[in-house]
Amino acid sequence: MQIDPKNYPIAVLGTGTMGEGIAQTAATAGHPVMLYDVSQEQTRAALENIAKRLDRSTKKRKITAEKKDQIQANLSPKQSLKELAPAKLVIEAIIEDLEIKQNVFCQLESLLGADAILATNTSSIDLNKMGSTLKRPERLVGMHFFNPAPIMALVEIVRSLETDSEVSDTVFTLAEKWGKSPVHVRSSPGFIVNRAARPFYSEALAILKEGGADAATCDAIMRDCGGFRMGPFELMDLIGLDVNYAVTCQIWESYQRHPRFAPSVLQKELVDSGRLGRKSGKGFFEYGEAVEMQEPKNAPESPAPASLILEGPEHLPQSLQNLLESGSVPTKRTSGNGIIRLPAGAFVVLSNGINSTERSAEIGQPVISLDLCLDFERSSRFVLAPASACPDNVLREAVGLFQSLGKQVSVIKDIAGMVLTRTVAMLANEASLLVQDEVADVAGVNLAMRKGVNYPLGPLEWAEKLGLAAVAEILDNLRKVYGVRYQASAWLRQKAKPN
Repeated sequence: MQIDPKNYPIAVLGTGTMGEGIAQTAATAGHPVMLYDVSQEQTRAALENIAKRLDRSTKKRKITAEKKDQIQANLSPKQSLKELAPAKLVIEAIIEDLEIKQNVFCQLESLLGADAILATNTSSIDLNKMGSTLKRPERLVGMHFFNPAPIMALVEIVRSLETDSEVSDTVFTLAEKWGKSPVHVRSSPGFIVNRAARPFYSEALAILKEGGADAATCDAIMRDCGGFRMGPFELMDLIGLDVNYAVTCQIWESYQRHPRFAPSVLQKELVDSGRLGRKSGKGFFEYGEAVEMQEPKNAPESPAPASLILEGPEHLPQSLQNLLESGSVPTKRTSGNGIIRLPAGAFVVLSNGINSTERSAEIGQPVISLDLCLDFERSSRFVLAPASACPDNVLREAVGLFQSLGKQVSVIKDIAGMVLTRTVAMLANEASLLVQDEVADVAGVNLAMRKGVNYPLGPLEWAEKLGLAAVAEILDNLRKVYGVRYQASAWLRQKAKPN
């Protein structure tokens, strides 16, 4: 569909943070943009904020002065809903209240042309409910932008059961023309991102409650080993613990209180005590000029072993093989199942969802589990979990081996699935359930998580890299310890079967 921006006026309803960002995005693409808010003061503030951002972009030579003037000329404040009548597309970005949104859309429907599109920026409300009071529910679609809207690439294009495919395709195409990365989504609680991201937080909270690792160490593992820009605890502090907890509760209730979405008692206690994160000065961490940030726990320096044996190296990730064989410790290859054997007799094995103590009892040798890394060669940190009876000298050999390869080493409590392994498995499982439930396709889920929350890989891309059968095995082992929360999806189990 060909759309001439100059002849396709857009209205943005609600000029808070999201509304002003969406308005700037559309105006930058060349559309005449009408802004309306019940508070004229809010609209004036929005235009001032946009002007300041454009000034900064001009000074940094990201845009020309002429382009800045064009964008500002495309923006026009309005004082009533009636003035939005010429709009071909109205994007609503007001308070997250179903009744208020329904009322506004009913008013707009009576003012706009029959071919106008009504779009909502809701992050959580079911479009089927929102459209139930409209005469033309087929013209309603979701355009869920992410903050800050001018910068973040993802837009979730959400369709209800009634949404006309031409409508969703039109706004999808528009989003692409605006330089965004849109994905099609069926309306369901949390859409893609807010639902698929829950394990990132819930696994960290479960690990902390179990005493597996402290918050700073867990964050460092997710950053250094997983390639995430922020760890879960620092991110929850940034978002606001109250906000994050509320989203979790909302999704938990929407899915009949399924255990995999269960809110954390630990997080609730912090919220109830007023520890809301950065905005209150305290959350999982404390903030302030005189406060030193908590550091991750690193193992003390240990000597490297004299040699090591790779038993079945073909069963180890290629990046781990490359790293071990490029080091200074003499390495021998033998047949086996992917075990790193140390001179003191210990087996270092990749975590598979069974704790080291249990694996040690099965093998009859001390076992030290190694957590997952996105790329073992590039990772700056390795994570080890020794069996409860693992001798100190054996653990020091393992620590020394990875320190000799230039890595920081964190030694954590022996918990099933460690940190990154269980988190990635659960992220992949939730993503697979989105595909199974036909909320989105594989490509859409992966793109949404990369572009919407800056994951280093889409969850199902990571599952493919790790091996779908390995992910299913990890989940099965975790389920034996923790219950139905870790039930692998039917989709994942089917895909994990050999061809």
